[in-house]
Amino acid sequence: MGSKHVQKVLSIRGLRLRNLSTVTRLMLIYALISAAALGLLLTQVVRIYASHAKSVIISDLAGEVPEFASAANLRPAQEDLYTFAQSYLATHIVTNQHILFIDIFGHTVLGSENSSQVSGLPQVSAFLASTPKVTTFVTGDLKATQYLVMGSPITEGGKVVGVLVGVTSLAGLQGQEGQVILLAGMEALVALMFSVIAGYLLLRRVMRAVGKVTETAVEISHGDLDRRIDFRGQSDEVGKLAIAFDEMITRISQTMESQRRLIADVSHQLKTPLTVIRGNLELVSRSKELDKAELDEVLETVISETDYMKSMLEALLMLERMNDGNALNETSVDLRSFISDVFTSAITLGKREWHLGDIPDLAVRFDGPKVRGALLNLLENAEKATSEGDTIALSAVTYNGHLDISVADSGLGIQPVYLEKIFERFERGASRDQRGAGLGLAIVQAVAKAHDGTVKVDSAPGEGSTFTMRFPSSRIVERAGKGAK
Repeated sequence: MGSKHVQKVLSIRGLRLRNLSTVTRLMLIYALISAAALGLLLTQVVRIYASHAKSVIISDLAGEVPEFASAANLRPAQEDLYTFAQSYLATHIVTNQHILFIDIFGHTVLGSENSSQVSGLPQVSAFLASTPKVTTFVTGDLKATQYLVMGSPITEGGKVVGVLVGVTSLAGLQGQEGQVILLAGMEALVALMFSVIAGYLLLRRVMRAVGKVTETAVEISHGDLDRRIDFRGQSDEVGKLAIAFDEMITRISQTMESQRRLIADVSHQLKTPLTVIRGNLELVSRSKELDKAELDEVLETVISETDYMKSMLEALLMLERMNDGNALNETSVDLRSFISDVFTSAITLGKREWHLGDIPDLAVRFDGPKVRGALLNLLENAEKATSEGDTIALSAVTYNGHLDISVADSGLGIQPVYLEKIFERFERGASRDQRGAGLGLAIVQAVAKAHDGTVKVDSAPGEGSTFTMRFPSSRIVERAGKGAK
């Protein structure tokens, strides 16, 4: 029955503990650990104090030995040791309530004032009955009082002729120990209270923030991606956690919104070519006879729409790869050769006044094929925005340590209303080529960002446009005649 009762009690306590809040459980554990640590510290403090105080008492009592020996050596030559001992105890001022016994062999044991009070101590009798070889200290109890007892041999002419026994009460030490325990215990209790209160306030703050993160996460898991913690407080570990959580949800929300927009845009963009392909195929299936010219026209339309969808999907795949931090295959590229190669490919796009500016003699570290594709997108857009006889210029300069690669044209320019939107997916603005996928500038921007750079446009209606890809100075790895940076 006893064992079952204990198990039942423990079960009930465990149930109650489980029902407590996390903060309360943690604080109980913290309080127990702190109390145990303070208890050990208190015990050690009292032990050290008692040891030190007892060593002082021992040292003080031990001083009676050399004091008696020194006085005995100075006694008159005709005075025997026993007679001296009698006069010594009668005239000696005993300090700190010490009680002395002097036993000169062959004579009656002599005692100082109040010696009868401790004559019943077994340790006193033991020292008087058996003289110790060296000064020895022991403790003993008499009538609920603890005493320190010293026994020391008395020598004369190299022979042991008696024993000196000293006794002092340890009651004062015990009282002081009690006071030390009381004071230290009160200080430890106050420290424990402050520690627990401070720990509780801090832990409650932490758990409140964690609870808000959990609550927000639950609401987000139910589909509310607009929920945020909106932490307002110190930028400590808890604050950084809340801020990082909000930033993470913002990125997730942006990614999901981007994916939804991508799916909607792709669906919209694919609807037209798929409708055209289906219509032409239905035309073929309904027509019993089609001449070769009509059939070639249908096939040409289907192939054109298929190529359009393929180019759009490839461009989308390129954009998605740019979002991967490991998508770049960076190498050291000679800028002059690289720009010259891009320019050579660009002049085949159309009859324009093509100009290649001065190119700095640099080695640049980036993904050559992807930057080349981005520049060709800009050059192709410039060709579409101009007419025969218009100018298109490709140039590169270093500015404040950055590298700027620019494509400028003297075409129609861009309306201000489109300037903020032209880098969005499927945004064609007022481009002449409304059959384009509208992904070229989005790819240019993605390539620039992947290289820690930016892309900007300066344009005005009727004054042409200038698109600039800016790469940071960290991309420049070598300058002509100066070696590596």
